[in-house]
Amino acid sequence: MNNLTGIVLCGGKSCRFGEDKGLCTLGGKRMIDYPLEALKGVCNEIIISSNDDRYYKLGYKVISDQVKGIGPLGGIYTALLESKTDDNIIISCDMPFVNNTLLKYILDNRGKALIASAFEGKYVEPLCSYYSKNIIPFIEEMIKNKRFKLQRLLKKTNYKKIVIDDNLQFYNKHFFLNINTQTEYNKAVNILKETS
Repeated sequence: MNNLTGIVLCGGKSCRFGEDKGLCTLGGKRMIDYPLEALKGVCNEIIISSNDDRYYKLGYKVISDQVKGIGPLGGIYTALLESKTDDNIIISCDMPFVNNTLLKYILDNRGKALIASAFEGKYVEPLCSYYSKNIIPFIEEMIKNKRFKLQRLLKKTNYKKIVIDDNLQFYNKHFFLNINTQTEYNKAVNILKETS
């Protein structure tokens, strides 16, 4: 898709995981390589949002949070400011099973929404979502008011839910496994072994 920027969020401290998740090896690759590959199929530019200088060696534009210490909202805000396109798709670095078919489906079904998020079961996935650059004023208002939760941003922008379920031919029950603990990491390793 033309005029679309892909953004990978790697700004977390990874306290529960014990090390920087994006640079951790999973299935013979760095964990960040999985979302990067998914984005390559749909985006003409990719930005990595991280406060860790080691990401510069990957060859992509790396930006650190302008407003630090406010969680994913800070990474989204700075990345959207940096993006040259109105249309953006954002993925967390710790979601190895997201693929470009899923991302294209979100994009194709976003309509005119400012944010369109994957929605599976009872859970919305704000870190696997389409974001319009036009939400920047909403984020700035939240920062000013010290409200940093992504769920609040979704509600303020009247986001669109993109339902992802087993009615879709490309459905994968592991799409939204995100790796925050060693147990989840081990689960991802086993899934990759089973599907390779």
